Amino acid sequence: MLNRVACYALMAASLTVARPAPGQALARATAPDTSWVARSALYEVFIQDFSPSGNFRGVIDGLDRIQSAGADVIWLMPIYPIGVLNRKGSLGSPYAVKDYRAFNPAYGNAADFRALVEAVHKRGMKLILDWVPNHTSPDHPWVQEHPDYYIRDKHGKPSVPRDEKGKLTDWTDVAQLDYKNPKLRRAVIDNMQYWLTEFGIDGFRVDVAGFIPYDFWREAVPAVRAAVPRRILLLAEWGDLEMNRVGFDLTYAWDSYKRLKAVWKGAPASTFVKGELPDMKAMPPGGMRMRFTTNHDETAWDNPPVTIFGRGAGARAAFVAMALLPGRPLLYNGQEVESPQKLPLFERDTIGWNQPHASEARAFYAAVVKLARTEAALIGRDLRPVKISAPRDVIAYRRGDLVVLVNARPKPVRFSVTGFQLQSSRDLLSNNALRGETISLPAHGAVVLKGQ
Repeated sequence: MLNRVACYALMAASLTVARPAPGQALARATAPDTSWVARSALYEVFIQDFSPSGNFRGVIDGLDRIQSAGADVIWLMPIYPIGVLNRKGSLGSPYAVKDYRAFNPAYGNAADFRALVEAVHKRGMKLILDWVPNHTSPDHPWVQEHPDYYIRDKHGKPSVPRDEKGKLTDWTDVAQLDYKNPKLRRAVIDNMQYWLTEFGIDGFRVDVAGFIPYDFWREAVPAVRAAVPRRILLLAEWGDLEMNRVGFDLTYAWDSYKRLKAVWKGAPASTFVKGELPDMKAMPPGGMRMRFTTNHDETAWDNPPVTIFGRGAGARAAFVAMALLPGRPLLYNGQEVESPQKLPLFERDTIGWNQPHASEARAFYAAVVKLARTEAALIGRDLRPVKISAPRDVIAYRRGDLVVLVNARPKPVRFSVTGFQLQSSRDLLSNNALRGETISLPAHGAVVLKGQ
């Protein structure tokens, strides 16, 4: 699950912010989610690749592009200075952070970042920052100023990180922080609060959140939420539902992604929804999954959707099947124009936005994302399997009054649906009314049916 070289971290410096009373913090952390978070759609931006300029200004200039894809929450990958010591590649990993209250000079400065936040908010959108509190670059000032913040190896030097099972990683460009130190814990919380109060951001995506003790998150999540009166979004890069229990809104749907790939490789389509049911039953109140068919790790170390699921219809069908499950959908920059690029983390590769059929593709992804954000049946967590006559080939599930049908095969299929009146329904993707008692889907075809 986390065998990717790319999961690196950023941490926090130590400016003290007034801490709320524990009771007040806990009340905010456990409040029911009735806000924008439950209706959101995320768009992940790798700033260096998103535009020719590769900076904050380039993101501002591309906000029309993001909004036209249907997303309303921009997740910026790390914006901080990258360490030089033990750097990987020519640019280093954006997750090897050297200073947690500064900006990567290639991206711009504080004024540029404020301009980006303001531009996003003027559009009624939100912005969250990548925050990875497991390790720092080995040349972070804390190494000298606060040596007790770090776990040491047998030679007394800051250790490279270990994974959640205690095995050493190959993340040789970062040093692991020690969460047994209460001062380090306070510094992390203070710095997360800093970005919320100083720049008005709307939350965080937390890198390898499960490498850090859960008891830290039980303390940190309420304190971070209480730093500002507005609702914020917290996304944990982790699959364990304990992260939702400690207060994160979203966790990664890695198992769903693995099942979807398995179906595309020939596993029965019915196994996709079957695997989701126990996960939804176990999900704590207010918790959600982030639904994706790619992100910066998957594209860099695996392949983009157009390679895994097939160009055009294949990638689009996979996105429908995933994005309309309970949770919130994610797009990764370039996905909506079906770019075939494997964007590396340690080098620059500007996205080729002028892909064949880019406009058609963007319109399709936007339509799916719009459904996920606006259809009442797709906001909650209701999920039921649908009985069909082609269970090996077609992913079929019900969300309230909607039925989602996705042909996972590169060949047409005709089938019947039990318990749903096909001939009195309409496909919300094409706006076409259905006729007859069976339905025919083309290769990698998909429909979202609503009864009339």
